[in-house]
Amino acid sequence: MNSKAFKFCAAALLCLAAQARAAGDTVAVLSSASGAYMEAFSAFQAAHGGSIEYFDASREKPVIPPGTRTVVAFGTKAASQAYPDSLDLVYCMAPGFFLDGQARAGKTIKISMRSSPDLLFPKLLQMQPSLKRLWIFWTSPGYATFPEDYGAAGARLELSVKVVKVESAEDLPGLLRKALGKADALWLPPDPLLISPETLMILKEFSWSNGIPLYAATKGLAREGACAAIGISFTECGSAAAAAVRDLQAGTALPGVIFTEKLEITLNASAARHCGLQFPSKILREASYLFP
Repeated sequence: MNSKAFKFCAAALLCLAAQARAAGDTVAVLSSASGAYMEAFSAFQAAHGGSIEYFDASREKPVIPPGTRTVVAFGTKAASQAYPDSLDLVYCMAPGFFLDGQARAGKTIKISMRSSPDLLFPKLLQMQPSLKRLWIFWTSPGYATFPEDYGAAGARLELSVKVVKVESAEDLPGLLRKALGKADALWLPPDPLLISPETLMILKEFSWSNGIPLYAATKGLAREGACAAIGISFTECGSAAAAAVRDLQAGTALPGVIFTEKLEITLNASAARHCGLQFPSKILREASYLFP
């Protein structure tokens, strides 16, 4: 073997060894080892570049092995487990759930399932160029900063944003009546305390009967009657979590909440017709899913 070939092989072995160490430093905890959580974990593992040990929090309490540096949690049940606070924790697929990073010695990074308003609002304006007044409904305490964050982002685009807290499902019809004549569209964050079969039916009927488009953050809500959903796919959540782990291990400073830039667009043609909304060809080309 000549000198150049030897150096190449040595470099390759060092790279593989580094990947193996990184994989061994990291464990995953899934709220359930099935469905969307497994989809996101599979994407995480592929992007991470090595086999990752995982625990199913629906079946067992995770016992973090010695030598672990980073835990990656998929879902609220997984994220809410008691982990040693010296470990770095990356968590995703936990809408409306926030951990206090100041209470932990290790880094605490959330991969958000909602898109940044600076990415969301331009897409909504492309879908609905006449949009001037947007109402946002929320319930989970983690969204308490919505008025400031989303109001400021809307102002930069001359979009009036009203953020409305829904205390209970019984309050929703009255709040929606107040939107008549004052809202051009409604948007729902991925808020598990707000979204239920009951509230979704109320929102859909209001939207369709009054011709006010309803937008959401998840594909499932577009399937159930929202005109469109703009959000983060489960696969993208996993890939973003892998990128965060790599950055942490490289010593890169990260914000407490990461918004990914790759958005998934889902459209519902029936809902759009009820609201008199016609999607531009550019949006149709960008959409990942179009429900009839």
